Amino acid sequence: MTHLMYLQLIQEIQKHDRLYYVEHTPLITDYEYDQLYQQLLLMEKEHPEWVKKSSPTQRVLEKTTEGFRQMSHKVPMLSLQNTYEEEEIVSFIGRIQKILEKDHISFCTELKMDGIAVSLRYEKGVLTQALTRGDGKKGDDVTANIRAIRSVPLALHGENIPEEVELRAEVYMPRSMFQKLNEEKELAGEEPLANPRNAAAGALKLLDPKEVATRGLSIVFYGFAAENTCVQFQHQVHTVLKEWGLPVFHPDHFKACSSLEEILSFAAHVEKSRKTFPFDIDGIVIKVDALKLWSLLGSTGKSPRWAAAYKFAPEQAYTQIEDITVQVGRTGVLTPVAELKPVNLAGSCIARATLHNAEEVMRKDIRKGDFVTIEKGGDVIPKVVHVDLTRREEGSLPWTMPKECPSCHGVVVHIPGEVAMRCSNSLRCEEQQIRQIAYFASKDAMDIRHLGEKVVTQLVQKKLIQKASDLYTLSHDDLALLEGFKDKAIHNLLKSIEASKHITLSRFILALGIRYIGEETAEVLAKAAGSIDRLSLMSQEELKNIQGVGEKMAEALIEFFKNPLHQEEVKALLTQGIAPIPPSQITRTDHLFYDKVFVLTGSLQEFSRDEATRLIKERGGKVTGSVSKKTDYVLAGDEAGSKLEKARSLGVLVIEEREFKEIL
Repeated sequence: MTHLMYLQLIQEIQKHDRLYYVEHTPLITDYEYDQLYQQLLLMEKEHPEWVKKSSPTQRVLEKTTEGFRQMSHKVPMLSLQNTYEEEEIVSFIGRIQKILEKDHISFCTELKMDGIAVSLRYEKGVLTQALTRGDGKKGDDVTANIRAIRSVPLALHGENIPEEVELRAEVYMPRSMFQKLNEEKELAGEEPLANPRNAAAGALKLLDPKEVATRGLSIVFYGFAAENTCVQFQHQVHTVLKEWGLPVFHPDHFKACSSLEEILSFAAHVEKSRKTFPFDIDGIVIKVDALKLWSLLGSTGKSPRWAAAYKFAPEQAYTQIEDITVQVGRTGVLTPVAELKPVNLAGSCIARATLHNAEEVMRKDIRKGDFVTIEKGGDVIPKVVHVDLTRREEGSLPWTMPKECPSCHGVVVHIPGEVAMRCSNSLRCEEQQIRQIAYFASKDAMDIRHLGEKVVTQLVQKKLIQKASDLYTLSHDDLALLEGFKDKAIHNLLKSIEASKHITLSRFILALGIRYIGEETAEVLAKAAGSIDRLSLMSQEELKNIQGVGEKMAEALIEFFKNPLHQEEVKALLTQGIAPIPPSQITRTDHLFYDKVFVLTGSLQEFSRDEATRLIKERGGKVTGSVSKKTDYVLAGDEAGSKLEKARSLGVLVIEEREFKEIL
């Protein structure tokens, strides 16, 4: 072991810190990272003269993000010491007993959420500030974004609420929401998010709270920032916070423990049950239960001495790569995929695993025929984490990205500054066509119901369509050629295609599939331009001057509208009757629906649910999913059920479709 090896290890860990905390694109698992970190700690213990101020062991991580005001924590937010073995827990308990000179210490064990740590301040019961961990001393002021999370109470209720209290919590993304986002990314031909933790981090750092509200984030509160007179023990904290109206752990998710055996029993129970949780965890947290002892125990520069994390090793499986195929995304990105000998992992049968990009394959030297260890990233997305070189066959050759697109045989290009490789034949590649049209029709874009990727695939392969504008020329006879399409299905799809002509400008911009332009940017562009014609004529400087539009986005917009084929396609879409609604016409303040809350129930005859929702929102109304005392109208169609009954019991005004049309 040399000093040079020490410096190289620091650089490697710093690289992974940047990828994980800043870019949210980790290359290694948490377990692999912690092994590197433990190696660094060992080096510094054996050679204290080597320790650098810039070493990852000398500071709390998770850097702040540009665009947010940075504020100081009144009480530093430290990170936990990680343990993996029973012996390490024994050592942790032994150190506490030695410091306190006590043989018996009680602990509180809790789930270790895999999310983003935040600190929330309530003054006179009202939420006034929320900060991320940041560097432990300062964090990003994300108050507006935290307020956008529906499970966060803006005001506390109950008894004995302090004049001022600072609470610790964890923001996370439920697995169901994470899967939904990745399905949308797959449809869009984009690389999926690595895990729910990174998805939550990215969502929390968005600059538009309205966009944050659409990401389905959740939060769990688990403690006070400093010793508080409200409670004496950590296991009581969850009950008190719940009484104040805060989301906390389920009673099964924390436990007061008086021995090592009880701690290990709780850990074993949680590890066995973790697959059933609707969120990700990566272990348990062990805390000294008596809060008055925390200040006596104190902390190191990085971690509290009164708590430790006991992390679970990720569940893995061993199998063989039968082939490496290439998937073509909407934007032409080529993604290598490992076709696996099917194996059971974390409750499901896994036959494919993404290899992300050519650089990742080369870095791990993954080859066809290799025996590999796989795990689910964030317990969701299968990925290859290790290659068993001892079983590699002689004559095995390194995998390389094909020079031709596997779909259209177009030339594969590598754009400088990008990791991804792309098919250059963007307008004539069948796989790209399918994913582009499916993206155009997706819920967040043109919202053409009954037109999923399987239907689009049939339409393209039967040469009925080649581009999005062809959808508006489809006839009853065309759709009758599709497998499984009868009169009702044909009627529904044609009706949905027709309804999509009356879409907002922001959705239309999004549907065009311009690189780097997501929902948030599409809305910004729609407000700034006011029409698709104006947007197509804006200069790069004009685009860059729009808040929220960066240089890459501006370049992509210029490139898109400069392309004659794209110009022709936009013109064709408008000629087919699409009339994008500009933002100035979307919300009216002079309509009866303005600021009114609607709930829709039953089957409407002349409107789809989405059409009715759009019409209400254009008139300044809001649409929610459940009936409460705050509901102003329930729009009831045929076969309305429990929502109608609840509306009547609460005295909420119920209107039928005929009345709805009249008020419109």
